[in-house]
Amino acid sequence: MKIFAHRGASGYVAENSLAAFAKSIELGATAVELDIHLVEDELYVFHDRRLEPKSSGFGLIEMMTKAQIEQLSVDGEPIPTLIQVLQLLRPHNTLVNIELKGLACLEAFIALYPKLLNELNYPADKLLISSFNHPFLAKVKQQFPSALIAPLIEGVPLDLAAVVTQLSAYSIHLGLSFTTQEMVDDAHLRGAKVYVYTVDNLQDIDMLKRMGVDGIFTNYPDRAIQHLR
Repeated sequence: MKIFAHRGASGYVAENSLAAFAKSIELGATAVELDIHLVEDELYVFHDRRLEPKSSGFGLIEMMTKAQIEQLSVDGEPIPTLIQVLQLLRPHNTLVNIELKGLACLEAFIALYPKLLNELNYPADKLLISSFNHPFLAKVKQQFPSALIAPLIEGVPLDLAAVVTQLSAYSIHLGLSFTTQEMVDDAHLRGAKVYVYTVDNLQDIDMLKRMGVDGIFTNYPDRAIQHLR
Protein backbone atom coordinates (compact mmCIF):
# COMPACT_ATOMS: atom_id res chain seq x y z
CA MET A 1 0.00 0.00 0.00
CA LYS A 2 1.39 3.39 -1.02
CA ILE A 3 1.54 5.91 1.82
CA PHE A 4 1.19 9.58 0.84
CA ALA A 5 2.18 12.18 3.42
CA HIS A 6 -0.89 14.43 3.26
CA ARG A 7 0.30 18.04 2.81
CA GLY A 8 3.60 16.67 4.04
CA ALA A 9 3.87 15.23 7.53
CA SER A 10 1.13 17.65 8.54
CA GLY A 11 0.32 15.86 11.78
CA TYR A 12 3.67 17.05 13.10
CA VAL A 13 4.67 20.20 11.21
CA ALA A 14 2.84 23.11 9.53
CA GLU A 15 1.01 21.66 6.53
CA ASN A 16 2.31 22.24 3.01
CA SER A 17 5.54 23.75 4.34
CA LEU A 18 9.08 22.82 3.35
CA ALA A 19 9.51 21.59 6.92
CA ALA A 20 6.50 19.27 6.54
CA PHE A 21 7.87 17.75 3.34
CA ALA A 22 11.33 17.36 4.83
CA LYS A 23 9.73 15.66 7.85
CA SER A 24 7.84 13.27 5.58
CA ILE A 25 11.13 12.15 4.03
CA GLU A 26 12.65 11.75 7.49
CA LEU A 27 9.71 9.54 8.49
CA GLY A 28 10.14 7.26 5.50
CA ALA A 29 7.37 8.44 3.17
CA THR A 30 8.03 7.84 -0.52
CA ALA A 31 5.03 9.90 -1.66
CA VAL A 32 3.53 13.25 -0.68
CA GLU A 33 0.43 15.25 -1.52
CA LEU A 34 0.29 19.03 -1.87
CA ASP A 35 -2.03 21.77 -3.13
CA ILE A 36 -1.27 24.70 -5.41
CA HIS A 37 -2.73 28.16 -5.99
CA LEU A 38 -1.65 30.83 -8.46
CA VAL A 39 -0.41 34.17 -7.12
CA GLU A 40 0.57 36.56 -9.91
CA ASP A 41 2.75 34.29 -12.08
CA GLU A 42 3.89 31.88 -9.34
CA LEU A 43 2.36 28.63 -8.06
CA TYR A 44 2.38 28.51 -4.26
CA VAL A 45 1.78 25.46 -2.08
CA PHE A 46 -1.22 26.20 0.13
CA HIS A 47 -4.50 24.40 0.67
CA ASP A 48 -7.33 26.86 1.25
CA ARG A 49 -8.60 29.63 -0.97
CA ARG A 50 -8.70 31.90 2.06
CA LEU A 51 -5.49 32.62 3.92
CA GLU A 52 -7.13 32.56 7.33
CA PRO A 53 -7.17 30.70 9.66
CA LYS A 54 -4.28 28.53 8.48
CA SER A 55 -1.81 31.36 7.83
CA SER A 56 -0.88 34.72 9.33
CA GLY A 57 -2.63 36.44 6.43
CA PHE A 58 -6.23 37.41 5.70
CA GLY A 59 -8.31 37.30 2.54
CA LEU A 60 -8.27 35.38 -0.73
CA ILE A 61 -4.91 34.00 -1.77
CA GLU A 62 -5.45 34.88 -5.44
CA MET A 63 -5.85 38.54 -4.48
CA MET A 64 -2.39 38.69 -2.93
CA THR A 65 0.90 39.70 -4.52
CA LYS A 66 4.00 37.54 -4.37
CA ALA A 67 5.61 40.09 -2.08
CA GLN A 68 2.66 39.80 0.32
CA ILE A 69 2.65 35.98 0.26
CA GLU A 70 6.34 35.89 1.05
CA GLN A 71 5.70 37.87 4.24
CA LEU A 72 3.18 35.30 5.52
CA SER A 73 3.67 32.10 7.46
CA VAL A 74 1.84 28.97 8.57
CA ASP A 75 2.70 28.21 12.19
CA GLY A 76 5.94 30.09 11.68
CA GLU A 77 6.85 28.36 8.40
CA PRO A 78 6.93 30.33 5.12
CA ILE A 79 4.56 29.46 2.27
CA PRO A 80 6.74 27.74 -0.37
CA THR A 81 6.49 27.72 -4.14
CA LEU A 82 5.88 24.49 -6.02
CA ILE A 83 9.39 24.72 -7.47
CA GLN A 84 10.93 24.99 -3.99
CA VAL A 85 9.09 21.88 -2.81
CA LEU A 86 10.05 19.85 -5.87
CA GLN A 87 13.68 20.94 -5.53
CA LEU A 88 13.59 19.58 -1.99
CA LEU A 89 11.99 16.28 -3.00
CA ARG A 90 13.81 15.60 -6.27
CA PRO A 91 16.92 13.95 -4.71
CA HIS A 92 14.64 11.48 -2.90
CA ASN A 93 12.72 10.40 -6.03
CA THR A 94 9.49 11.16 -4.21
CA LEU A 95 6.13 10.62 -5.89
CA VAL A 96 4.34 13.98 -5.69
CA ASN A 97 0.58 14.32 -5.97
CA ILE A 98 -0.10 17.91 -7.04
CA GLU A 99 -3.70 18.96 -6.47
CA LEU A 100 -4.80 21.84 -8.69
CA LYS A 101 -6.72 24.41 -6.66
CA GLY A 102 -8.43 27.60 -7.75
CA LEU A 103 -9.70 28.49 -11.20
CA ALA A 104 -6.56 30.42 -12.13
CA CYS A 105 -3.88 27.77 -11.68
CA LEU A 106 -4.56 25.52 -14.69
CA GLU A 107 -2.88 27.55 -17.44
CA ALA A 108 0.07 28.38 -15.20
CA PHE A 109 0.54 24.71 -14.38
CA ILE A 110 0.31 23.69 -18.05
CA ALA A 111 3.01 26.26 -18.84
CA LEU A 112 5.21 25.06 -15.97
CA TYR A 113 4.84 21.30 -16.44
CA PRO A 114 7.42 20.90 -19.24
CA LYS A 115 9.92 22.92 -17.20
CA LEU A 116 9.45 20.54 -14.26
CA LEU A 117 10.43 17.67 -16.53
CA ASN A 118 13.12 19.28 -18.66
CA GLU A 119 14.75 21.86 -16.37
CA LEU A 120 14.13 20.48 -12.89
CA ASN A 121 14.48 16.92 -14.26
CA TYR A 122 11.57 15.66 -12.22
CA PRO A 123 10.49 12.28 -13.65
CA ALA A 124 7.06 12.38 -15.30
CA ASP A 125 6.09 9.13 -13.57
CA LYS A 126 6.71 10.79 -10.20
CA LEU A 127 4.24 13.65 -10.79
CA LEU A 128 0.57 12.82 -10.26
CA ILE A 129 -1.87 15.64 -11.03
CA SER A 130 -5.23 15.58 -9.28
CA SER A 131 -8.26 17.83 -8.96
CA PHE A 132 -11.95 17.90 -8.12
CA ASN A 133 -12.23 19.95 -11.32
CA HIS A 134 -12.28 17.13 -13.86
CA PRO A 135 -12.29 19.43 -16.92
CA PHE A 136 -8.93 20.74 -15.63
CA LEU A 137 -7.57 17.21 -15.75
CA ALA A 138 -8.97 16.65 -19.24
CA LYS A 139 -7.06 19.73 -20.43
CA VAL A 140 -3.84 18.56 -18.79
CA LYS A 141 -4.22 15.15 -20.45
CA GLN A 142 -5.00 16.72 -23.81
CA GLN A 143 -1.85 18.85 -23.60
CA PHE A 144 0.36 16.11 -22.14
CA PRO A 145 -1.00 12.65 -23.02
CA SER A 146 1.61 10.85 -20.92
CA ALA A 147 0.90 12.87 -17.77
CA LEU A 148 -0.46 10.94 -14.78
CA ILE A 149 -3.82 12.36 -13.73
CA ALA A 150 -6.22 11.51 -10.92
CA PRO A 151 -9.82 12.70 -10.46
CA LEU A 152 -10.83 13.42 -6.88
CA ILE A 153 -14.27 12.13 -5.93
CA GLU A 154 -16.29 13.01 -2.81
CA GLY A 155 -19.29 10.74 -3.13
CA VAL A 156 -20.36 7.65 -5.05
CA PRO A 157 -21.38 8.45 -8.65
CA LEU A 158 -24.14 6.47 -10.35
CA ASP A 159 -21.60 5.33 -12.93
CA LEU A 160 -19.07 4.50 -10.21
CA ALA A 161 -15.49 4.96 -11.52
CA ALA A 162 -16.44 5.69 -15.15
CA VAL A 163 -14.52 8.97 -14.97
CA VAL A 164 -11.32 6.90 -14.97
CA THR A 165 -12.09 5.72 -18.50
CA GLN A 166 -13.29 9.15 -19.63
CA LEU A 167 -10.04 10.80 -18.54
CA SER A 168 -7.60 7.92 -19.09
CA ALA A 169 -6.69 8.42 -15.44
CA TYR A 170 -3.82 6.73 -13.66
CA SER A 171 -5.67 6.67 -10.34
CA ILE A 172 -8.87 7.76 -8.67
CA HIS A 173 -8.83 9.45 -5.27
CA LEU A 174 -11.78 8.74 -3.00
CA GLY A 175 -12.94 10.26 0.27
CA LEU A 176 -12.78 7.73 3.10
CA SER A 177 -16.49 7.99 3.91
CA PHE A 178 -17.46 7.14 0.32
CA THR A 179 -15.02 4.34 -0.41
CA THR A 180 -17.05 1.23 -1.20
CA GLN A 181 -15.97 -2.18 -2.39
CA GLU A 182 -18.00 -1.60 -5.56
CA MET A 183 -16.07 1.62 -6.30
CA VAL A 184 -12.70 -0.01 -5.65
CA ASP A 185 -13.51 -3.01 -7.82
CA ASP A 186 -14.87 -0.88 -10.67
CA ALA A 187 -11.79 1.36 -10.67
CA HIS A 188 -9.50 -1.67 -10.75
CA LEU A 189 -11.46 -3.21 -13.62
CA ARG A 190 -10.85 0.05 -15.50
CA GLY A 191 -7.12 -0.19 -14.85
CA ALA A 192 -6.78 2.55 -12.26
CA LYS A 193 -5.24 2.58 -8.82
CA VAL A 194 -7.40 3.62 -5.87
CA TYR A 195 -6.02 6.06 -3.30
CA VAL A 196 -8.13 7.16 -0.31
CA TYR A 197 -8.02 10.36 1.78
CA THR A 198 -7.57 11.24 4.63
CA VAL A 199 -6.80 8.16 6.72
CA ASP A 200 -5.23 8.44 10.17
CA ASN A 201 -7.10 5.69 12.02
CA LEU A 202 -5.33 2.32 12.00
CA GLN A 203 -8.60 0.39 11.89
CA ASP A 204 -9.55 2.29 8.75
CA ILE A 205 -6.19 1.35 7.23
CA ASP A 206 -6.91 -2.31 7.93
CA MET A 207 -10.38 -2.03 6.38
CA LEU A 208 -9.03 -0.37 3.24
CA LYS A 209 -6.28 -2.95 2.92
CA ARG A 210 -8.90 -5.71 2.97
CA MET A 211 -10.81 -3.87 0.24
CA GLY A 212 -7.72 -3.87 -1.97
CA VAL A 213 -7.10 -0.11 -1.89
CA ASP A 214 -3.71 0.76 -3.41
CA GLY A 215 -2.77 3.65 -1.14
CA ILE A 216 -3.83 6.24 1.41
CA PHE A 217 -3.22 9.87 2.28
CA THR A 218 -2.37 10.36 5.94
CA ASN A 219 -1.18 13.15 8.21
CA TYR A 220 0.97 10.63 10.12
CA PRO A 221 2.90 8.65 7.50
CA ASP A 222 5.21 7.01 10.03
CA ARG A 223 2.28 5.45 11.91
CA ALA A 224 0.82 4.00 8.71
CA ILE A 225 4.21 2.70 7.52
CA GLN A 226 4.89 1.05 10.88
CA HIS A 227 1.39 -0.44 11.06
CA LEU A 228 1.64 -2.04 7.62
CA ARG A 229 5.03 -3.67 8.20
